[in-house]
Amino acid sequence: MRNLIKTARLLNSRFFALNISAWLLFFLLPARQLLSQQSGDPAADSDIRNFSEELFVRTDRDVYITGEEVWFKVYAMNGLTHTPCDISKVVYLEMLDKNNFPLRQLKVKTDKSTGFSSFVIPDNTSSGNYLIRAYTNWMKNFSTDRFFYKTIAVINPFESIDHLKLPPDIKSSDTAISITNSLSQSMILDEKGNQVIRRAAINDSKMKIKYTISLEKPEYSIRENVRMEISATDMAGNPVETNLSVSVTKSCVVNSTELTSFYSIDPTNDKIHRVDGPENPAELEGHLISGYMRLKATDEPLKKTSLSLSFVGKTARCQFGKTDDHGEFNFVVKESGMNEIVIQPLSSDVSGYYVELNQPFSNAFSKFKPGAFYLDSSKLNEINKVIVGTQINNIYEPFRQNRSGESGAIVPDFYGKPERTIRMADYIELTSLKEVVKEILPNVYTLKQNGKYDFKLINKFRGQPFENKPLVLVDGVPVYDFEKVLSINSKEIERADIINTRYFISENVFDGIISFITKNGNLSVLEFDNSIFRQAYEGCQVQNNFYSPDYSTDATKSSRIPDYRNTLYWKPDVHTAKNGKAEIGFFTSDESSDYIIVVEGTSSDGTTGYSSASLKVK
Repeated sequence: MRNLIKTARLLNSRFFALNISAWLLFFLLPARQLLSQQSGDPAADSDIRNFSEELFVRTDRDVYITGEEVWFKVYAMNGLTHTPCDISKVVYLEMLDKNNFPLRQLKVKTDKSTGFSSFVIPDNTSSGNYLIRAYTNWMKNFSTDRFFYKTIAVINPFESIDHLKLPPDIKSSDTAISITNSLSQSMILDEKGNQVIRRAAINDSKMKIKYTISLEKPEYSIRENVRMEISATDMAGNPVETNLSVSVTKSCVVNSTELTSFYSIDPTNDKIHRVDGPENPAELEGHLISGYMRLKATDEPLKKTSLSLSFVGKTARCQFGKTDDHGEFNFVVKESGMNEIVIQPLSSDVSGYYVELNQPFSNAFSKFKPGAFYLDSSKLNEINKVIVGTQINNIYEPFRQNRSGESGAIVPDFYGKPERTIRMADYIELTSLKEVVKEILPNVYTLKQNGKYDFKLINKFRGQPFENKPLVLVDGVPVYDFEKVLSINSKEIERADIINTRYFISENVFDGIISFITKNGNLSVLEFDNSIFRQAYEGCQVQNNFYSPDYSTDATKSSRIPDYRNTLYWKPDVHTAKNGKAEIGFFTSDESSDYIIVVEGTSSDGTTGYSSASLKVK
C-alpha cells in the first residue's frame, strides 16, 4: 500500500519530488526499454512495472444495424489515481463475437488522454450482442480482465428474428421486465453465465460533474437548426472546464440513459499482477512496429544488424535502426491508414534472411462474454424505421461530402530540404536513366567497378571527396542494386532530389543521398527479390468527421437528397470553457422521431459527469 500511495504522488506531482531518477527513466528511455529498466530502487522499480492504465469507451449509441458506422471516444486514465493519463499514444480497439473472433480491429491515436474514431459493422454480421474491448500495448502486460469491455447489439435485417424473441420460459420473469425496458441486454457474463459486476471506476468520495443541457425549445421540425448549450459545474455550482462527448440518437437505439462509460469490471483479484511472456513497452510517441530478423537456413537471429523501415510513396519516409542480440527490432511510426512498408538490412551483403512482424493485437482473451440478445416486440416498428433509415443512408452515401477528418498536412522527406531538385518535365526527354544522370543531374555520376555500375556524388564542400556510396532511394525505399535503378525507364521518373553533403541519421553516415521519385510513386518500376520484406500495413485509424449536413440556406434545405440519420449528431471533442459552458449546433433530419441527447465527460482531475435529455422532432 505504501508503494501505491507513493506512485500516486509521483503521477500527480509535476516535479516528481520522490524517486525522480526512476521517473526520469520512465519518460526518457527509448520505447523498447520503457518501463522495463531497473533504476536501482526496488520500490520505485515495482511502482513503475506495476503502473496501470484504465480505458473507457463511449459509443454514440448501443444498437446498430449491419453496415452502420460505430462512432466512439476513448478516455485514458491512470489506474491508481483515476486522473487523465497521457502515457500511451495508441489504443487498440476490437469488436469480438461470442467466440472471441475479431470482426473489427483498430489502432486509435490518442492525444492528451483521449482519442476518437469510427468503424463500420460488416454487412454479414449476424444479429446478436458483441463485445467492444479496448487496451493499450502496456496493458497487455497484465490480465485481460483489466481491459475495457462494453456490449453493443447488432441487428441484421436480412436474417430471421425468430431466434431473437423472448423464450417462453422467461417471458414472465424479471429478465423479461428488464428487456422491455431496454431493447437489448448490455450485460457482460462470465464463463458460468453469471452477470459480471460493473463498478464505478471513480472513487465514490470524488465529486461529480453536473452537466446541464439547455435547448431553445422542446420540439423541432425537420431540417431545423438545433442550438444547444451545455454547462458543467461541480457539486457546489462552480463552473468546470471539461472534455466531453455529445451524441444525439433515436431513443430506441439507446439501452439506458443512466449508464455511464466510466466503469470497470470487478476482477476476481484486485491485486495487480503481470502475466508471463515478453515485455510489452508503452507506446509513448506513436504506434510501435516490432518484429525480428533471422536467417532462413539456421533460424538464427541476425544480431546487431543495421536495417531500415521505409514507406513506399512520393515522400521519403525512412527510419533506421539496429536489431538486438535476439534479432529483434522496433520502429515508432506515426503514419495513419494503409501504407506499404519495406524492411531490409542496410547492407546488400546481408542475404538469406526473413522478417516477421509481431502481432500488435492481443491474442489473449478473458472469460467475459456478451449477454443474450433479445428483441422487444413492442419496439419493432421503431426498429423497422431505423433499418429503413440505414438502407436509405447507405444508398445516398456517395452523394455526401468527403468526411475525412485528417488535415492532409504535408509530411516532409526525412532528409529535409534537398540541395537540388531536378524535375524531368523541365528537360528534354532522354532514353535512359543513365543518360539522365550523365546529362542532367548535377554532382552525380556513375562509375563502373568490377563489372557493375555505382552511383557517386561530388561533395558540396570541395577538397573533401566522398569515399563511400550514397544512399539511393526509389519512391522512398533504399535500393542497393544500382544496375536495377539505372535500368528504370527515364519516362517513369518525375523528379530527383540530391543531397550532396554527408548525412547523419541514427548511427548511420551516408555520403550523400539521391532520391528518385516516379510518376506513380508506388515502386512498380522495380522488381524486388522475395527476400526483401514488403507488405501492406495498416497504421492508426484515419479519423472521419461525422456527417452533419448544413440546411441553413434555401438551396440546401430544399435538397432532394434524403436524410435519415439514426444518429443525428456526434461530437467527441467538445470542451467547456472556464465559465463551464459550451455551445453546439446541428440540424435535424427528414424524420420525425424521439431522440436522446447524451453528454459525458471528464475534467483534468479525473472527475466525471453524465447527463441526458430528450429531443422531439415532429
